[in-house]
Amino acid sequence: MELSAREALITLNLIPGLGSVRIRALLEFFGTAELVLAAPREMLSRVPHIGEKLAGAIADWRHCTQVHAEMDCAEQHGVTITTFLDDTYPNVLRRMSDPPVVLYSLGSWLQEDERRAVAAVGTRMATPYGLSCARSVCRDLADQAGCCIISGLARGIDTAAHHGALSAQGRTIAVLGGGLSQIFPPENVELVERIIQGHGAVVSEFPMNMRPTRNSFPQRNRIVAAWSAAVLVAEAGERSGALHTAGLAAEYGKSVFAIPGQIGSIASRGCHRLIRDGAILCTGAADIIADMGWDGSRQRTLPLFAEAVTSPSDESPILSAIAAGHCTLDALCSALGLSAAELTPQLMRLQIQRRITPLPGGVYELV
Repeated sequence: MELSAREALITLNLIPGLGSVRIRALLEFFGTAELVLAAPREMLSRVPHIGEKLAGAIADWRHCTQVHAEMDCAEQHGVTITTFLDDTYPNVLRRMSDPPVVLYSLGSWLQEDERRAVAAVGTRMATPYGLSCARSVCRDLADQAGCCIISGLARGIDTAAHHGALSAQGRTIAVLGGGLSQIFPPENVELVERIIQGHGAVVSEFPMNMRPTRNSFPQRNRIVAAWSAAVLVAEAGERSGALHTAGLAAEYGKSVFAIPGQIGSIASRGCHRLIRDGAILCTGAADIIADMGWDGSRQRTLPLFAEAVTSPSDESPILSAIAAGHCTLDALCSALGLSAAELTPQLMRLQIQRRITPLPGGVYELV
């Protein structure tokens, strides 16, 4: 079976256990993906870090991979396959030492997304405070500086970051830790639909039907860090995977920002450690915009802890408070000086009027 150069790369990417680092080593040894697939097992095993088992899997690629079935599956799901041989491959990823060989995508990325891309990451077990911070900072970055928000579509901070960008009609890119045939987590299918309808892309380096694994998320993190100009850790505990992304960003020479929490907050211990170790303290989008030397189109960022303000153009103080970053029931009660019993009926009324929508984690978003 004769394969094109692109098909040969996709085939290599389908072989379990191979990965981008080993594929690059094979390409450096043999020159092209086609020659890798044509090589005998004995020669393949001579490549560093390949070994007998992987050499056998590569030599047996005709039986352990189905490249045309993979391409058909992608087409059926509306997924585009891009290899690093293609002109449309992201330039910023080409500069990685271990770039993904293949990218599967829904929606579209733009080369200009790289110019002001901010990765926003954090814990899946986010508090209402963390969700509110992530969402408001990402909203203002998209609105004021035209930033593209990069994150991982995971529950918690990632989801809030994507929603923040979309609430400003901005762009966002979600990098997944599994294949695109089945979106994970499943409750974010609607979020994916919003992203790919002209607001960005959902991307994975993994084969279409691969389920997320413990190891696939750290692999995903390197793409999130590399695709961004800066990384914001919105809320992270001591063992959060977001700290891995921040560490990679520092290795890549990217700026790392962290939002502080209360002194005793377990959920913010990772952020506090990052700040202690040299990350830039962030209290709002303006901190990132100023430090990165970007021009903000409008300066309406409010401090994260500011009381809600009303504006003559707003029909409800509640809408003003949500716009100011007070996005949970507790935060709104504090900002507006109302009890939960007084505020809940008004929130329900605004939902019925389709002026706000509830999000996971008890967060409200302007429609």
